[in-house]
Amino acid sequence: MRTEKGRCGRCWLEMQAQRKSSILLFSHIFVPALGLVILFGLFACTQKTQSVKPLKIARDVNFSLLSPESFGQSLSLLQSLEINYRGESRQLLAQLEISSNNITLVGLSPLGNRLFTVLWTGESLSEKYLAEWPFPFSPKHILADVQLALWLKIPQQDGFKIREIQSPQMRREILRNEEIVMRISYETRPFWQGEIIIQHLERGYQLSIQTLQSNQLP
Repeated sequence: MRTEKGRCGRCWLEMQAQRKSSILLFSHIFVPALGLVILFGLFACTQKTQSVKPLKIARDVNFSLLSPESFGQSLSLLQSLEINYRGESRQLLAQLEISSNNITLVGLSPLGNRLFTVLWTGESLSEKYLAEWPFPFSPKHILADVQLALWLKIPQQDGFKIREIQSPQMRREILRNEEIVMRISYETRPFWQGEIIIQHLERGYQLSIQTLQSNQLP
């Protein structure tokens, strides 16, 4: 009788061990796969293709994205971005590719998951990003910030003007009726080789950009 009870006890322990193994296997295989499905679904429902129109970068300030060829060269940049907003800091990686035909900006989490993609051809603008995007501006506004920071020459546009200061520190200011709405500070030239700090005084965020790797494209 004791032997029979012992066998039943061992069987019960083996069943529990198998059950735990099954749960562990489920959590390692199914849950990440489900996460990928959800992530894909979030991307799919937030894809937008827009006609060309100026972007509102501040109150009464609109910025028309500059053509890809106006940059003057073809370049690929791997960059580290840090966004500070309302006391919170978020870090991500960005792959920026500029050619004469288009500009592609891809944002990645520190683990390499894609957070957003922006494609600008000079005629159409498309963006794709997570539905739970945590900032009060969409990724296309990051592209606008990047253009305002990296382009050597920015044509005069209605609603704002640009003031450049060379010393004691190189910086570029975006002015609305002599009021500074954005301040861009540089570490060195060419601009992308050093740290760039973009302060949006009206929207209350700061974007820091550090280039990790740069390559000339054919």
